[in-house]
Amino acid sequence: MSKKKRQDKEFVDDLQLDAEVGIHDEDAVDEDDENEDSEQEDVFAEDESDIAMMRNLEAEDNKIALETFSFDEEVGFNTMYDWSTVAESETSRFKALKEMDVEALRGYSWKRLNNMQKWMVARACSLRGLHEMFREIVLVILKSRKPSPELCNEDIALELVWDYIETKEYDEALATLDRFEQAYPAEQAAAMRARALVFIDMGEVEKGKSLIEQIVNLQFNRNIKGFEDDKSTRDSDKSDGVIQYEIGYSLLNMKHYELAMHYFERARNLANMNDNYELTMNIDNARAMTVKAMNQETEH
Repeated sequence: MSKKKRQDKEFVDDLQLDAEVGIHDEDAVDEDDENEDSEQEDVFAEDESDIAMMRNLEAEDNKIALETFSFDEEVGFNTMYDWSTVAESETSRFKALKEMDVEALRGYSWKRLNNMQKWMVARACSLRGLHEMFREIVLVILKSRKPSPELCNEDIALELVWDYIETKEYDEALATLDRFEQAYPAEQAAAMRARALVFIDMGEVEKGKSLIEQIVNLQFNRNIKGFEDDKSTRDSDKSDGVIQYEIGYSLLNMKHYELAMHYFERARNLANMNDNYELTMNIDNARAMTVKAMNQETEH
């Protein structure tokens, strides 16, 4: 019986007991008093049982969290890789790294690990603000002669750009983007988007917004071409607005709240035009988060 159901049952039993005391004689009440000690023991036993039950539920929750965890939902990991072939111990390793104390993580021995495991350490470093260690590991991964099939090096390279943006090292961010464009020419839109965000964060807002317009037009032209090539496969009616939403979300994370709201509004208008209810809901959630962040910033 669940704790909630057991509590409901106890409440009903209490009501029944009150009614019975009202109609029983004093001997019955005395008998209840005599049994008070044994009842107290039962209550304590039940409390101990509840504690054990809660511990079991917590252990079960942890097990479920591990079972439902998916590497392909984490940045830098290849979504096309067959993750069913990866041992559960790797999932446990990653979870432990992300929960590790900063000093313990700083002293973690990573150089003999394979590239996938190195990226786990790098991600944990990123979450803990260990910028130098993060960059050192990422450069080792990107310079590896044999790319790891479990990883998406393009995403990892862009994470290096975001790390430089976070520490306001804009020259390094732009130089990294130059190398990124040379190494991954097919990722033109991703490079342009990152470059636009660098410009915005360094104060060259109009330059950044101009690049964003180029990205939007590039996507629009690709959608038109898809429509002309094969009408049956055109999906621009559901993709329009996604770019603006993603850019808005990046600006939200970078604390450019007013500009984030600008792109959320644009994204929402396009989502409404195309009856993309899922995107509309995501945008509304993001707008609410932005308003909350703006209010908190004003209070401080």
